Amino acid sequence: MKPISLTIEAFGPYRDSVTLDFNELQDHSMFLIAGPTGAGKTSILDAMVYALYGEPSGEVRKTDAIRSDFAEPHRMTRVDFSFAIGDAQYRVERLPKQMVAKKRGTGMREQNASATVYEMKDGEWKVIATSAAAIRDTIQQIIGFRKDQFLQVVLLPQGEFRKLLVASTSEREELLHTLFRTELYRKLQEALKIAYDEAKAGVEENLTKQTAFIQSIPHDGATPMLTIEHVRELLANRGRHREALAIDRDGAVTVVEQFNVLRNQWSLYNQAQQSLAEATSKLDLVKTRETERVNLSEKVQFLNSLTPTHELYKQYIEKQAVLKTLEQALSDAEERVKLATQHEAKCLEVYSGLEGQAESIQAKRTTLAQFQQQAEKFDELDVLKKEFSTLHSSLEELDSKKSEDDLVKQRELVKTLEADLEALRKQLQDNNKFLEDTPIIQEQLNDLHRYSELLEEISKVQKEIDDKGQTLASLDETVQVAKVHLERLEHLMQEGRAFELVHLVVDNEPCPVCGSTDHPQLAAKPEIYPTKDEIEKARTARDVALQKQASEVGQQKTLLTRLGELTKQVDAQVSTLKLSMDDFSEKNFASVQQDLLAKMEQLTALRGKSELLSKTIADKEHNLKVARDKLATLEIAHNELLKNLHDLEIRISSVQANIDALSKTLPTTNIAAWQKRLESLDSDITVYDEQVKVGKTNLDAAREQLNAKRGRLETLSSQVKEETKNLNLMYKNYTQSLQTISLAEDDFVEALRDIKEIENYRTQLHALDEAFNKAQAVYDAALKASETVVKPSDTVSDEIYATAVEHRDTLVGNLAAWDKETKHIEITLNSLEELETAMGEAREQVKFLSRLNDLANGGEQGFKNVTFERYVLGAILDEVVYAANLRLQKMSRNRYSLERSDYTGGGRGKQGLDLAVMDAFTGQSRPANTLSGGETFLASMALALGLADVIQSYAGGIHMDTMFIDEGFGTLDPDTLELAMETLVQLQSSGRLIGMISHVPELKSRIPAHLEVIRGDDGSTAKFVIN
Repeated sequence: MKPISLTIEAFGPYRDSVTLDFNELQDHSMFLIAGPTGAGKTSILDAMVYALYGEPSGEVRKTDAIRSDFAEPHRMTRVDFSFAIGDAQYRVERLPKQMVAKKRGTGMREQNASATVYEMKDGEWKVIATSAAAIRDTIQQIIGFRKDQFLQVVLLPQGEFRKLLVASTSEREELLHTLFRTELYRKLQEALKIAYDEAKAGVEENLTKQTAFIQSIPHDGATPMLTIEHVRELLANRGRHREALAIDRDGAVTVVEQFNVLRNQWSLYNQAQQSLAEATSKLDLVKTRETERVNLSEKVQFLNSLTPTHELYKQYIEKQAVLKTLEQALSDAEERVKLATQHEAKCLEVYSGLEGQAESIQAKRTTLAQFQQQAEKFDELDVLKKEFSTLHSSLEELDSKKSEDDLVKQRELVKTLEADLEALRKQLQDNNKFLEDTPIIQEQLNDLHRYSELLEEISKVQKEIDDKGQTLASLDETVQVAKVHLERLEHLMQEGRAFELVHLVVDNEPCPVCGSTDHPQLAAKPEIYPTKDEIEKARTARDVALQKQASEVGQQKTLLTRLGELTKQVDAQVSTLKLSMDDFSEKNFASVQQDLLAKMEQLTALRGKSELLSKTIADKEHNLKVARDKLATLEIAHNELLKNLHDLEIRISSVQANIDALSKTLPTTNIAAWQKRLESLDSDITVYDEQVKVGKTNLDAAREQLNAKRGRLETLSSQVKEETKNLNLMYKNYTQSLQTISLAEDDFVEALRDIKEIENYRTQLHALDEAFNKAQAVYDAALKASETVVKPSDTVSDEIYATAVEHRDTLVGNLAAWDKETKHIEITLNSLEELETAMGEAREQVKFLSRLNDLANGGEQGFKNVTFERYVLGAILDEVVYAANLRLQKMSRNRYSLERSDYTGGGRGKQGLDLAVMDAFTGQSRPANTLSGGETFLASMALALGLADVIQSYAGGIHMDTMFIDEGFGTLDPDTLELAMETLVQLQSSGRLIGMISHVPELKSRIPAHLEVIRGDDGSTAKFVIN
């Protein structure tokens, strides 16, 4: 990452917008961020980190405290940071959650945090992320670091640059994993573990299947099935037994088949006799309804003969109904013609009356034409009078506005506002002078807070050390008890071993222990004789106690080391506090802190008053601007008013002259009476024309309706005559049909009641015929069948038959079960043989994968607790250490060098990435956290630079184009500072950009490029300066 530009506004001590263009550094790849304490040097680095990660760089600084105390209420706190990654350019704009002035009205409102990430594409900034989650993922993907990793490698914050040097194996592994993209090795580890687990599970599953297969085979309880050979032997011995089962089954089947033949003969004979008896009964029942069948047949024949006459009767009745409908329609049509004739006469009378008024209406038309000729002049006169009235009203209104009272009042208001604003500005300036000490006091409070935290942590660590001492005392007793118990059990077992050999002693034969042939006193079983499980349990208890003891000892040593570190940090913090506060001492810490808090509380209250004062000034400035604008508007309006009054007087004189001239040309000046007469004439003519039009339309419609109704009447009259003729003809045909069947009309009508039921009669007759025919056919068939079936000569009882069937079914089931078991054994044997073949190959694969998995994941067959990825990262860390030592040895005059721990340290935790410092003066390695402040800074800087060198050497790695160092140089003596500067100067040829914050004067003279931070009464500013 290489910065391009940074814009900060209302951020930290910066009140206004400040833009830093890093291109102004030109060819200078090293620059110093210089300025007085509290001016805002670290705030520039905070702004970069905040833009990328949404949080400042240090642990003390919080996101909710980054808004500038100098910021005006309407100004928004924001950071805009653009940077390059290789050839790609990105930009992040971020605003924190903050209180700002309302756009409308008074008071403050809460503005939510927001951020946007852009990428330069085709010469324009394109948005690529806006939501919080998308921005976090996008930044980490672009930069390649989380915030904590960024602060270990790219930006070394004040007081935190040693983190990378003293990190644990786990922390350093995670960082190197991110930097060098070693996901491939981790995925390989996971893939090998998954392959091993799956292969192992496959073998275990096959073993389970094999056991299940063998257990599923039926066998004699006295002969257990343990192997495939047992299964094969069992299968070979089953053939002979099956032959005997088959012979018994066949005999039983033959007996049952013979019984079945005899039982079927009796079943056929009994069935034939029963069928004949049932058929005879049904035929006799049907014959009892023969009379009913004959009567129904005659009735159906009679009704069928009436069908032609019935059809003629229905046609006659229908035609009679049609004629009645037509006669009614004819009567209605005659009535409608009568009404239409009366309506036509009325319409003709009205229209004739309107024609008689034509002469008087024509006279009115002539008069109206004359009035319309005069209308234009009357309209013109009316317009002129209205204009005269309007002009006169405007003149009176403008004349009433000539007063200059409003102008005088507005001029006095402007003077008053100007005086008030000047007094408020002076008061705000006085307040800002008192607020200049706020950043310094805040920094002193932060240092005191850190000192207080260190004291609390020392107290906490000391308590934990005391607790560990008590725990260790208890564990020592537990370990001693466990050891004594184990030794006692082992001693008892040794004494009892002679008893275990007694069964080997034979009279007159040498003892297997001493060789004697005499055995006067054999060993007896001791009263207490422990088992192996009891001894193993005691040994486990002892080991667990020892492990707990070792763990507690290690934790106590760690706590003691931490206590030493904290004590040094407290001493360093006390030195810092004494430098910034002359009256500070460890004894008066509480009073100094209380005084500073009181001052900060006063300044906070004053800041609140200043913010309100700033808002009041802004309101006053706005009111003054409004008042001045209104004064200017009033002056312009007054001058315009005087000019408009003069113009109105001239126009009124002109309009009055035109009114006088036009009035002389008209017969009357009473426009209202003339207009009323004109409207009356026009209304009379319009009403008459409309009445004539409506009357003519009504008369034409009435005549048209009358003609239509007369045509309808004639048509209906013709239809009635024709239908009457047809009805008479139909009646004649109907009576002739009655004569043909020799039936009177009344008798025929009476017979119509039965003809409606003819279909029911036919259905009943058909059912009786079907029943008779079916019963006769069934009887004939049963009689014939009974004559062909012979009665059997022998019988078999149901008990004998049931016993024979049961015996047969038992033998058939036994054979089927035997064959099913045999088939199951054959299938199981095949499966077992296939499993045996597969398991041989699988065991070899599991053995091979086990070795690979142990090598890749730090198992017993590889480097214990050292994974493949950690082994690779160890090799990479060796390169980093080598590159770091090239600088560290030079800066420490060949005294110190870093070294990586090997993989044989033992223990259960992660190993292989720990760092130690080799001291050439003593020839011993020691932990990195034992170095002094200056030595720690040199080692941390060398390690960071070495890491950057190695990262750049890996193709496709993360870009390490920039490094920022916040303080640390002040801990170096002049000679060491010179060596450190030479090391940094040599980096300029690599193109890497290095920014440093320091108060050391030698750095300012040695580095020509400066980022100067200037502290002012109303906030800080910053700019690049090249000397």
